Amino acid sequence: MKRKNLASGAYEQIKRRILSLEYLPGSILQERGLAEELGISRTPVREAIHRLSQEGWLKINSRKNIRIRYVSAADLHEVFQARRILEREAMDLLIDDGSGREAVPMMSSVLSEMDNSRGSLFSFITADQSFHSILFQVVGNSLLQRFWNTASEEMIWLGMLAMNEKRYDDVLSEHGKIMDAVKNGRKRAAREALLEHLDKTEDILLRKIDSISSSYGKGS
Repeated sequence: MKRKNLASGAYEQIKRRILSLEYLPGSILQERGLAEELGISRTPVREAIHRLSQEGWLKINSRKNIRIRYVSAADLHEVFQARRILEREAMDLLIDDGSGREAVPMMSSVLSEMDNSRGSLFSFITADQSFHSILFQVVGNSLLQRFWNTASEEMIWLGMLAMNEKRYDDVLSEHGKIMDAVKNGRKRAAREALLEHLDKTEDILLRKIDSISSSYGKGS
């Protein structure tokens, strides 16, 4: 049980460092170095690496090199395509069944949390995803929620890549438009505000992908 707990802890810590960009896309990790950083033996680290590799976060080649996956335009397109389908449908359900009354106070609370998290980019992005998750929490469709959960960590990672200090105000403003439309029960306006927000984020990421790829190289 102790080894299982150590492997689980290693997995969580390594994944958090990937999502928070402490470990950058394309960078190489070493099993021994990770074990030393985490203060544990190599066995649980190896198990964590295997799990992260199965999930697609790490790539291991024939020479046992461990590399954090790259961001590609194709990956980005898939993620945002899924987001548009899932969030648009959840938004429609939310407004059609009158659940906006329940969602708005939750959205307002998360917006305050985001505003107070300006000093920590990772906290801001995590709260950003909490804002979007409210749609699925309130609608109460467990299958939609599972689909969303599957993609949410990918969205945190991409959100970190897309963000900079200049975008804090923009994101808060875009979320505010979404919340106001939900509050007033305006389905079309809510959908338009949501899709505009996603379009802007995807566009920023597309412009960043080339610079990220060229910075870290794609050696084997």
